[in-house]
Amino acid sequence: MTSIVPENALKSFLEEATARYEGGLAGSPDAVAYLKSRGLSEDSAASYRLGYVENPLPGHELSRGKLAIPYLTRAGVVTIRFRRLGDGDGPKYLSAPGDPPRIYNADALLTPSDHIAICEGEFDAIAATQAGIPAVGIAGVSAWKSYFARCFKGYRAVYLLADADDKGQGLEFAEKVAEQIKNARISPMPDGHDVNSFVLANGPEALLDQLEIKR
Repeated sequence: MTSIVPENALKSFLEEATARYEGGLAGSPDAVAYLKSRGLSEDSAASYRLGYVENPLPGHELSRGKLAIPYLTRAGVVTIRFRRLGDGDGPKYLSAPGDPPRIYNADALLTPSDHIAICEGEFDAIAATQAGIPAVGIAGVSAWKSYFARCFKGYRAVYLLADADDKGQGLEFAEKVAEQIKNARISPMPDGHDVNSFVLANGPEALLDQLEIKR
């Protein structure tokens, strides 16, 4: 069974990779433009240590030309997921083989707040957090594990921000999670939107208004 906490040698490798790829982001106009299209400034990208794989470390060769999304924790980088830029062939995301599912932006769980949001995906979690709602991301329906539910006890409200995709997977994800979190509240995005696109189109206040959260 793969350990949730990487061994020290792997943590050192992940930190080296994260530092290299975040250093390469500014050198890729396409990557910078893509992040801006998702509402992420260079400062925002830097705070999440997002990067671009121009010169991959050994073992990351298949991720060349992709965005690097490190999973940051107080203990350091615990994994990196890679995303292609825009549309294209092959899988949209790549994860390390055998890597266990994890919670993205886990530091949101340490934010003093009586509410938190769970999103389906890293960029949605970033968008919600930047809008003023502490948020974590889960990398799809299959990546949710029942033991994650323990992290969300004690909140007044756990908002499940469901994507409004044409396959119904966003609502499926939210309903699966809601079965295991008693204080969950499913809040679907308008048709055709995920959290990121909704905030981009309508501004952060619109998301706060939908959830009736006051700053």
